[in-house]
Amino acid sequence: MARAPDARQMFGWVELSPQDPVVAGSTGSFQLTYHVGEYGIDDGGTVKVSVRFASDWGKPQFDDPQGLNYTTVHTDGPGRIQARFDPKGFIRPWQKCLVIDNAEWALSKGDRITVTYGDRSQGGPGTVAQTFREYTFEFRVAVDAFGTGQFVVLDDQPTLEIVPAEAAKLVVITPTRVEVGEPFAVGVKVEDTWGNPAVGHGGRVQVDVPEGGDGMPTSVDFADQEGVVRIEGVRCTKAGRSLFKATADGLDSGEGPPIDVVEQMGPFRPFWGDLHGQSEETVGTNSVEDYFRFARDVSLVDFTGHQGNDFQITPEFWEWIGRCAKDFDDPGRFVVFPGYEWSATTPAGGDRNVHYLEDGQPIHRTSHWQIAGDESGRASDRYPVGELFEQLKKGRPALVVPHIGGRPANLAFHDPDLEPIIEIYSAWGQFEWLLEEAIVRGYQVGFSGGSDDHKGRPGASYPGSSSFGVYGGLTCVLAAELTRAGIFEALKARRCYATSGQRIALDVSAKDDEGISRLMGEAFSVTGPDLSIHVDATGTHDIEEVLVVRGHPGVGTQVVDRFPETTERDKRRLRVVWSGARIKGRDRIATWDGELRLEGAQISQGDGYAFDSAAEGIRSVSADHVAWQSVTSGDEDGVIVELADVGRGARLHFQSALTEFHLELDRIEDGPFVHPLGGEGLQVCVEYLPLGTGSRHVSFDAEIPLSGDDKAPSMEATAVYVRLTQVDGARAWSSPFYVSRG
Repeated sequence: MARAPDARQMFGWVELSPQDPVVAGSTGSFQLTYHVGEYGIDDGGTVKVSVRFASDWGKPQFDDPQGLNYTTVHTDGPGRIQARFDPKGFIRPWQKCLVIDNAEWALSKGDRITVTYGDRSQGGPGTVAQTFREYTFEFRVAVDAFGTGQFVVLDDQPTLEIVPAEAAKLVVITPTRVEVGEPFAVGVKVEDTWGNPAVGHGGRVQVDVPEGGDGMPTSVDFADQEGVVRIEGVRCTKAGRSLFKATADGLDSGEGPPIDVVEQMGPFRPFWGDLHGQSEETVGTNSVEDYFRFARDVSLVDFTGHQGNDFQITPEFWEWIGRCAKDFDDPGRFVVFPGYEWSATTPAGGDRNVHYLEDGQPIHRTSHWQIAGDESGRASDRYPVGELFEQLKKGRPALVVPHIGGRPANLAFHDPDLEPIIEIYSAWGQFEWLLEEAIVRGYQVGFSGGSDDHKGRPGASYPGSSSFGVYGGLTCVLAAELTRAGIFEALKARRCYATSGQRIALDVSAKDDEGISRLMGEAFSVTGPDLSIHVDATGTHDIEEVLVVRGHPGVGTQVVDRFPETTERDKRRLRVVWSGARIKGRDRIATWDGELRLEGAQISQGDGYAFDSAAEGIRSVSADHVAWQSVTSGDEDGVIVELADVGRGARLHFQSALTEFHLELDRIEDGPFVHPLGGEGLQVCVEYLPLGTGSRHVSFDAEIPLSGDDKAPSMEATAVYVRLTQVDGARAWSSPFYVSRG
């Protein structure tokens, strides 16, 4: 948008008070004052004050002076102004917008419009600040002085720094498999309630070093450490499972994933990464350098990628992404893939990430929608996705990953050479329906998880309280080495699995007719009717169940084996779980705020199940009720209540924003009660608490029939994969075997 040389004089200027650093998730009051410029604001003119799409700053409300986020707008001029909130009121990424219309009379130079976010003058508590760290948070002010619909963004916008809150919990990060005596790194973090690294924490943390651990101090000093300490050269000197734990006064303790310490590693080792996210240069938060630095030094993943929306990536920024990817790539320590998100409407292909093996590759955008002045670059655009496939196959090695972001990928389009995996879990939600669709279509794809991070936290992407419903996922690859070539080859071979963000160790193998062990993701043939598989898994909490799922092209998926075979239940505790998404599209989040009440039974304790954010969880508990706030996006949330004095005819009453029902507890004596609601897996499940395996580690063999009695054997390969669920709701999905008969 063009600006006159004397923009400040003609269009005005803005100031913000206070401008001290703001603690993430805190409550306060902020006054933004716009000083009208020489042009004035005509009758019918508008001022817009916007924050970024990714921000979860409290939504302004104008009706309840004693409620959170009460916002007032006043002018000392003669005009009459009207204010409203529009979640898509300005140009991406500045979409969340306070719209201030001037009515009935014009404002002139020197008049002021004052916005008070979190007005406390009538007893309100204030406004809730953004929950994630940002170095230059901005209320962006744009002015339409003449009521023409053309806005000028003011120069010199004031900014705030959002800083982490006080330390609340400890996190320990380790590998999931190492050789005896092999050096590795251990990371210890302190995080605030919202998952930000608690950079101001300067205390000491005690580390419980397992027997045989060598090179790890038993006390770590966090002074001048920005909330994270990485200790190199740690070793485990004896085979078995090792667990590093961290404790500190006043903080929730943390522990790493159990490490499988082996005498010999074999040809492949597990590496953990998050290939998916973007920074402030497109629609995310903080710079691309901050993004890579966070992935390497804070979330401590082994590999990552940066996927900015293509229609926002200027030629200059594409060059800078490439330079940063090259500079941060450090084989053996931290691998970075250059790439971008090809972002089309779903009918044209939907969201797909492009990852390059080599530096210096071109970008082929869907369009130049938000890129001006690059007329020659339009010739390299490729749309719809079929044209992208054709172009990429002419160039250097690339991977394309369909996923569900704001918009869903369209699996009617697929190239088996370019698309070996699909992303089934991210901060946008859990998308098992995408993997099921791929299997029904007969595609042979592996499964990955990522964050699609927009908040400057790749690899440790907490949802906060905005459009993102769950903690971001991770991908584990089984690769020969930690290099671009090694990770790329493993992804191409589908030797990978997805998790809901936890470093769950999952080893699934199968035997072919010659007794050769096959790894997840492989395609092969057998002559017999069954597939012999072995599952070895270690969770970050106790494992509730492991399902073996079979899928047939054109038919669908079904659970064909379960470990443990029978489900033991604790009838002193009731678990109520709600799950699913409203739709497959952008507005998929389901809001479940509500309560349950019991008649004929008492509640002695209530605990949350699988809540993803500090913005969710139990809000009150009494002897006969539990109330909560919750959203789901394909995932599960719930409550576990401990029962006392259960009488005959005891009843449960469930009420939420989505549904209401009544249930006699006698109906769940023999198994769960499921209340379906349509949508994409929307349902409520009431059951006595499954006891699970009682262990973090499971190991079992299973014979899986490749076809069911009620279905004719398919001429195409049968998919067989494993889904693991922990008692805390965390999950992992192995890439399938694709098994042909013959």
